[in-house]
Amino acid sequence: MIGKRVVVTGVGIVSPVGMDAESAWRNILAGKSGIQPITHFDIEPFSARFGGPIYGFDVEKYLSRKEARKMDEFIHYGMGAGIQAIEDADLAITDENRKRIGVTIGSGIGGITGIENNYQAYSKGGPRKISAFFVPGNIINMVAGNLSIRYGLKGPNYSIVSACTTAAHNIADAALMIRQGIADVMIAGGSEMATASFSVTAPGLWCSRNMKWPRPEGHPFMRNWRESA
Repeated sequence: MIGKRVVVTGVGIVSPVGMDAESAWRNILAGKSGIQPITHFDIEPFSARFGGPIYGFDVEKYLSRKEARKMDEFIHYGMGAGIQAIEDADLAITDENRKRIGVTIGSGIGGITGIENNYQAYSKGGPRKISAFFVPGNIINMVAGNLSIRYGLKGPNYSIVSACTTAAHNIADAALMIRQGIADVMIAGGSEMATASFSVTAPGLWCSRNMKWPRPEGHPFMRNWRESA
């Protein structure tokens, strides 16, 4: 069974190389890299000193300050990209079609920054210092959940988690949802914010301090490459 034809009608991007699809694509074509030194916390104790952080993202273009405070940054980025995609597609959502529009957006690691912040608050002040929004503000399926709440979508809503292939698997599964007639429209992709001290610790153990900015001593697929990218 071949099923329905599936096409992409809208794209949204929040990334180290651009805050929307147009700027990201332009920078990619120009050969610009999003890899840069990590500067939003003290990186001195860590071996991994650079990554793909997103600097300059204006969350209030997409969420109110009150909403944003309840969410980890990976949700901010996913919401931004999802809203861009819906607007790019010029998708009209009505009472007649909202049950046929779904969302599948995942994350490889989820709200690691929120987990770290709440752990620190707990360590210093005990259980009462944990945020009441700790769970909904950090679990992986809440990009999909919050997009559905925002637009009143009632189709399939879930998240696939598969490390670095998370976004690809969510997009592929969304295509299957449409092809098999389970949904007419799916908003799909992935979102990550992994440049927190918790999450750079392990990669730092995989590499060495030979990784110097701006020219690391090696690149993936080089014969003598001994690091991780």
